[in-house]
Amino acid sequence: MGRHWGKRAVLLLIGLVAACAPPSGFRLPDDQLARVLGRRVGRIVVVGGEGNLYLVDQSGLRRQALTEDAGPTPEGRRAYQLPAWSPDGQRLAAFEVLSAETTTTRVIGLELPAGRPPTRRVWGEWKGEEPVLLCWLDSRTLLSLSRTGGRAGYALRLLEAEGNEVVLARGASLFFSWNAAQRVMAWHREGRYLELRALDREETERRSDQTAAFNAPAWSPDGRWLVWAEQEGDTGVLRLEGVDPLASRTILTFTGGIAFAWSPAGRYLALITDPTFTLPRIGPLDLYDAESGQWIRLDDQSNLALFWSRDGRKLLAFRLLEADLASGQVLLQARVYELPGGAARELAAFIPTRSFLEVLSFFDAFGPSAALWSPDDRFVLITAIESGGGGGIYALHTSGWLAPRRLGDGMLAFWSSR
Repeated sequence: MGRHWGKRAVLLLIGLVAACAPPSGFRLPDDQLARVLGRRVGRIVVVGGEGNLYLVDQSGLRRQALTEDAGPTPEGRRAYQLPAWSPDGQRLAAFEVLSAETTTTRVIGLELPAGRPPTRRVWGEWKGEEPVLLCWLDSRTLLSLSRTGGRAGYALRLLEAEGNEVVLARGASLFFSWNAAQRVMAWHREGRYLELRALDREETERRSDQTAAFNAPAWSPDGRWLVWAEQEGDTGVLRLEGVDPLASRTILTFTGGIAFAWSPAGRYLALITDPTFTLPRIGPLDLYDAESGQWIRLDDQSNLALFWSRDGRKLLAFRLLEADLASGQVLLQARVYELPGGAARELAAFIPTRSFLEVLSFFDAFGPSAALWSPDDRFVLITAIESGGGGGIYALHTSGWLAPRRLGDGMLAFWSSR
């Protein structure tokens, strides 16, 4: 991940979150009737405060423990982190971390057969590494990104259910994007190199050694376009590069940093531009139409993250309302846009948990695996700090008309695809 990951990148916001303890009795409103009567779709994986994994539905009334061994052990302390749903919604992957004198990190897979207990398999194990990100390529293949320490910094591995493991790349910073149609990886390494690698080849193709201040490149879902940023003198240039090089073009020049994500249909690109070079990227929110070349300014205010709905018709954005060192307050507002030109609906203002804040701060890296939208696009998930410092999982109705549903305790949660 980035050179600032876990350090300067999110330390400012995380420190402010810690300083901004919610007032006594703080809790978002909870629509009790809707919890019981509402239509339930998909499943939600929750990381509990003690480090175990749970399954809940959108009512929050059914809670199933997937792991029960988190906590102190004779060797150290065990916790499960950063779960990711498979594309078919039938299995999960997660990091199992044993914190001791030397940290041991495993990637585990959990099969979730209907009506039966989950079955567990170890996909990979490494000493002295810490978890960063998991991403499914298909139901039998995973990408694992871990922090290794030392000069190499990060390692990107391809893991297969059969036990095969390939190290694809290493770097002091490392962000990636996967082109499923072409079966090609693009990664941004060392904060300066953009490189491509087909999974059936060992050779890496370098496209640039002068990248601008961005994190992850982004393949469009249909595999036709790759978006990335290059530095030209004092100016950053956002490239829209086609599989056919003749279709490539420059779509934006900027100063500072930038982060972006494609809509599921590959027509729209949503962007946050930051006049500074610091992480995370915080700034105005814009929409680019790749078919017409039209730009739409959605919000002039400071935005931290964005996530597309599954049908690509709505955009969830998190506006940074308050991040003041003097007062020690951090507050985010969840907002939903009907696209291409609809006004925003304000859903809730809240203080995010540390785990959720890390995901938001690097939405361009986590986007493919961090599913906040329900399968029917009617709800989005947030994780908020409550009184006493614990976390609560909430489902927000995207109409903005219904009160949030509290689904239970937890520090992070993601929705399955079905």
